[in-house]
Amino acid sequence: MAKPLRFHPLVADDLVSAGDWYDEISTELGNRFRASVDASFDAVESRSEAYGMVDPPLRAARVNRFPYLILFEITITTIEVLGVFHTASDPDKWRKRKG
Repeated sequence: MAKPLRFHPLVADDLVSAGDWYDEISTELGNRFRASVDASFDAVESRSEAYGMVDPPLRAARVNRFPYLILFEITITTIEVLGVFHTASDPDKWRKRKG
């Protein structure tokens, strides 16, 4: 049975910021970004251990067709999503959320 996703409080800010940026280019592009993120969340929830570790115990799932990563940690009862980050962002930004 798949473990449920649990989101860090700042994940919503990550998604709004990125979605707004794509919406400025095109609403359709923003909608495609959100759909890709949702599909990636579904994949993480169903196949969390299939993703490689980037900074143990953190794993990363790439968002299809967009330069974003979903960073998460598998715990005994849940999958803790720490953030959705641009691939060019400073790793210290997401490492700070790990604590």
